[in-house]
Amino acid sequence: MQKTGIDTGGTYYESSKMFHGSLQNIMGTRFDILIIDQNKLKSQEIWNDMVFELQRLDRIFNRFDSTSETSKINREAILEPVHVSPEMWTILKSCREYNIRTLGLFDITLDDFSKVLLDEREHTVIFLKKEMSLDFGGYAKGYALAKIKDLIHQAGVKHCFVDFGNSSILGMGHHPYGDAWKVNIENPYNPDEALDEISLRDEALSVSGNTPAYTGHIVRPASGETVKERKVVSITSKESLEAEILSTAFMVATREEKKCLSGNFEIKNIIEYSL
Repeated sequence: MQKTGIDTGGTYYESSKMFHGSLQNIMGTRFDILIIDQNKLKSQEIWNDMVFELQRLDRIFNRFDSTSETSKINREAILEPVHVSPEMWTILKSCREYNIRTLGLFDITLDDFSKVLLDEREHTVIFLKKEMSLDFGGYAKGYALAKIKDLIHQAGVKHCFVDFGNSSILGMGHHPYGDAWKVNIENPYNPDEALDEISLRDEALSVSGNTPAYTGHIVRPASGETVKERKVVSITSKESLEAEILSTAFMVATREEKKCLSGNFEIKNIIEYSL
């Protein structure tokens, strides 16, 4: 297979008209994309737009970057109202809506979102509780995938596969040699075992769970109780953001809460794997 390098770090395979772009250490993970049936120049233009957008979003969401808007809010909102950008205002309003729709199980404070005061007139945010901060870990990748999907549509791309750290995935159109994109759900406690195979066609997949090296990072808001069970949850949906939010919410939800969540959202598939 003949291939030609592209300056932005991607690779174009001329014989199959396939482009692979990869970006390391973005939004806390790795981003990969396969773009099918586009020429080299068009693929490079699309990739450049995606890199720019992902870096822009990282500057908004990265709470470990002292210059990000999230860091500014976390640093100053306990002291005084903080004016936020139009995009951040829309994000915060969206997070409040999802907090309500998920019965409080999705919460970017990991504590009590009701203690985040959003001033509708001034577009400011202030924390009403000490030691509070915002963490978009269960939101940002889904939001980014929605933005990437918009770029894909605008560019006229019909078939592509996006992988955000093996946990947030978007499959548009289908694989060149199949009728969908096939994704294996791996067992984190046994890397040689595939728990399931999911087919995606114009759909998003989000996977949340514990691993041997990373347990206790998923917290039930309000109580602060961490999820320690050996389990994985996968959500398939048309909406990447909702898949991202719900995969975490289902990790902490009770049986009754899961029934309510299923009724509040249009979800194609919910699978829980007990390991």
